[in-house]
Amino acid sequence: MSLKYLAYPVDYLDQRLLVIDDGSLLEWAQNHNLPPWRAQLEAVRSRILPLRYLKNFWSLGYKEQEKICSSEVFVCGCGGLGGILIHLLARAGVGRIRVADRDIFFPTNLNRQILCDVEHLSRPKVHVIEERMKAVNPLIHIAPISVDLNRENADELIHGSDLVLDALDNVSGRFVLAEAARLLGIPFIHAAASGWWGQIGTFLPDSPSSLSDVYGKMRSRELSEETAGILGPTAAVIGSLEALEALRILSGREPAYSGKLLYFDGESGGFEMVPLERDSRDRQPRDA
Repeated sequence: MSLKYLAYPVDYLDQRLLVIDDGSLLEWAQNHNLPPWRAQLEAVRSRILPLRYLKNFWSLGYKEQEKICSSEVFVCGCGGLGGILIHLLARAGVGRIRVADRDIFFPTNLNRQILCDVEHLSRPKVHVIEERMKAVNPLIHIAPISVDLNRENADELIHGSDLVLDALDNVSGRFVLAEAARLLGIPFIHAAASGWWGQIGTFLPDSPSSLSDVYGKMRSRELSEETAGILGPTAAVIGSLEALEALRILSGREPAYSGKLLYFDGESGGFEMVPLERDSRDRQPRDA
């Protein structure tokens, strides 16, 4: 049966659109032996919008939503930043999301990690996230990878991704991830948060700037950052900004933070956009 026979019209913002609900689309996917992410892509290509994405319009057009639905991203880190990021990308319709983290959920995660509940304590983060995201959006595919990132596996982990997303809590891992992304020609978004403060920057494969422009010679967290903890709202703000930047890139729009570092000060509520220049590599970064 054609998808058009399962779709129905709705009036939205003075325009009539064809939409389809999750149940009908999932049944169609099963009947045609297609994974759900592929079925949602076929629907959008036919200008049939899964009803769950109706409120994405007109912030996103059909072509932009199609690009998002066809995308595959790699998220490294499933904690405070990663949980928000994965959650928002899943709701936006990113077709395939690979998530890597070897940790389990601990009670100390409950203050900020949105995908951690009491019943999930002591369970592997990636498997909990796979279950949670299936409940949030059954039209996408979540691939859980319970490993630690290192120089030996980085290329294999990110190969085939359209975008690499940093949600790590250590500087050395960020450099490994950034270097692998540049080597494979994949855009990389860096994000970090600590205490009341956070930062985000985008590094395209041909960008003259790099993480060294942010961290200088530092390859481990400073003591002040280790002792600052992290507040839930800080992780939510930075994770949300990272998700927005990801959607800009995946939909074909210009990134907002390429060659720049956005610094957020939660104590004052202020933002500062800092240009990244190669001659500033030896400066020490603010706590992130």
